[in-house]
Amino acid sequence: MKKSKKMTAMILVLCLAMLAMVFMSACSESADTGNASETAAMDENQLDNTPHAKEGGGKYRLAYVDYDEYMPASRQFYYILAGLEELGWIEKGSLPFSIASIEANKLSTKNMYDMLRLADLGDYIEFADDAFYYLGYDDEKDIKADLKARAGKDIDLVITFGTSAGVLVSGMDLPVPMIDFSATDPVASGIIESSTEGSGKPNVWAQVEPSVPLRQLKYYHSIQPFNKLGIIVYGDETISGVPDIMASAKEEGFEVVKYNIKEQPRETDEELAAYYDLVEDKMKDMVKEDVDAFFVTIDLVNDYDQLPRMLEHFYEKNIPVYMMDDVETVKAGGLMLILASDLENVGRFIADVIGKIFNGAEAGSLPCVYTSSPGIYLNYSVAKRIEYPVDFELLTVCDKIFTEE
Repeated sequence: MKKSKKMTAMILVLCLAMLAMVFMSACSESADTGNASETAAMDENQLDNTPHAKEGGGKYRLAYVDYDEYMPASRQFYYILAGLEELGWIEKGSLPFSIASIEANKLSTKNMYDMLRLADLGDYIEFADDAFYYLGYDDEKDIKADLKARAGKDIDLVITFGTSAGVLVSGMDLPVPMIDFSATDPVASGIIESSTEGSGKPNVWAQVEPSVPLRQLKYYHSIQPFNKLGIIVYGDETISGVPDIMASAKEEGFEVVKYNIKEQPRETDEELAAYYDLVEDKMKDMVKEDVDAFFVTIDLVNDYDQLPRMLEHFYEKNIPVYMMDDVETVKAGGLMLILASDLENVGRFIADVIGKIFNGAEAGSLPCVYTSSPGIYLNYSVAKRIEYPVDFELLTVCDKIFTEE
């Protein structure tokens, strides 16, 4: 048994090292190719990302569209702002929060936006009054009407988070550029038409992290192969990465047991309680399907205090629970996360795009693809409890290990 565990871990180490090299190479190649192909079409000013005063006076004014409160969005939004600060678009030291205060106070993107709107960020950019929108709570018709009335007047750029917000704004044909970050698959969902030859939409740019769920499941399957993977999908299957999950199942040779939950109100305490009771009931049913692994997809559980009681149903049967997003889900009770997004450098990548857009570059002409090297996060207490194959070699490649001991 020890030899088997050691061999598994050694294979994982080699696999991760090789894949990390491939990812970094792919990132470098895509960036070089993108820059080379676009250079001929752009003048020197368009390739510049350095700050400058807005033509005609004033500051560039930003709006923001999100779906609901989701801590990964807050973290990535912070690192975009930090990237703009590094470039000089935001005055050094003027951000009204740090990543530590965001974590400690569980600031939503709405909380952050309200603080940014009141802050003096320097000479170049500001956040427009009453230009933050939550698709999960605000009426979609009102959002569209407001953005159409204000874009090009007191809004110069729209930032969107995730698939739903990106789909809504990209379909509006606004006269100002928009940038979307952290959508699961911007091409499949229709936010952009392509990620290789420009976006296909002149005023639309979206960050593309290639095939995240597919790569995650390849890692998880390499550590301890599973035959039947359970997933519960909330709302849009594209947002939850179902196409990539099914592609991974075909490639690695496992079966997928899938339950769906339709989008529903989750705003009031009563609505949230009813929703999480429903999710837990479906998890209980999933255990009865004889799955030997479970994958928690995006937006299924946003209140991480709910995770321990829900995941208990799997751990009672020694079923590993893998996570799709957010290191905090591992701390809260998930077994493992292969995090495919390097938040700091993705933030710099997106800030660079914003800087170039403000310097005259067409949003849809800029490279979209950023391929992150993987990070590994493990809940060691859970691993011990369910007798998951963990030894020294595996522990040495983890970026962070959570334990109750």
